[in-house]
Amino acid sequence: MTYTGKRHGRLLAAGLLLVAAAALSPAGLRGDAIPAWAWLVWSASAAIGLAVSRQAGVPPQEALRRLAWLLPVVLMFAVPAAILAPAERRVLVACALVYRALSAAAAGASIAAWLGPSGLVRGARQLGAPARLADVIEATLASLAVVLRQAGNMLRAREARRTTFGAWSDMAVAPLDTTRGFGRLVAALLLRSLERAEALERARRARGWTS
Repeated sequence: MTYTGKRHGRLLAAGLLLVAAAALSPAGLRGDAIPAWAWLVWSASAAIGLAVSRQAGVPPQEALRRLAWLLPVVLMFAVPAAILAPAERRVLVACALVYRALSAAAAGASIAAWLGPSGLVRGARQLGAPARLADVIEATLASLAVVLRQAGNMLRAREARRTTFGAWSDMAVAPLDTTRGFGRLVAALLLRSLERAEALERARRARGWTS
């Protein structure tokens, strides 16, 4: 359920502070010991993120599933960074980096889901963001929502034409063909997004917007 109060700015500021606290807590990359308070900050960020997700109508299982999609990307950056740590601390540093990234992502995603696109824009305005910046954020979020909706529609249409279920079911059997299929999907999504952006620009100019 989207937040219906009037304190969008305070919630957005609290969410940004929570994300910054989790993301900036030391993870031992310099060879120093990871402080205990850092683990507490990450745990608190993850717990608050799950609680806010539940408030936004997203069950904890679904929130964890969404975070799992970020795990390959996080590992791609965390593992090379952990190699720079001392040999006896590489595993611990890698775990800390992954935990830090996922906890910060959980906090940020939950606040964004609870406020919603319009709530994020309202919060930015309440925090005193420049009007032009708020307009850019609003246009970006609106375009992102359209792109995500188009991607969902295309994935559902792709599944409807398949004889098996699951977007990744053929990756182990035919990885090259599956990768090519997703490449064509991304290319088609890009073209549709550009067409949508042009239509929005024409509509904006028709209403008298000149800049």
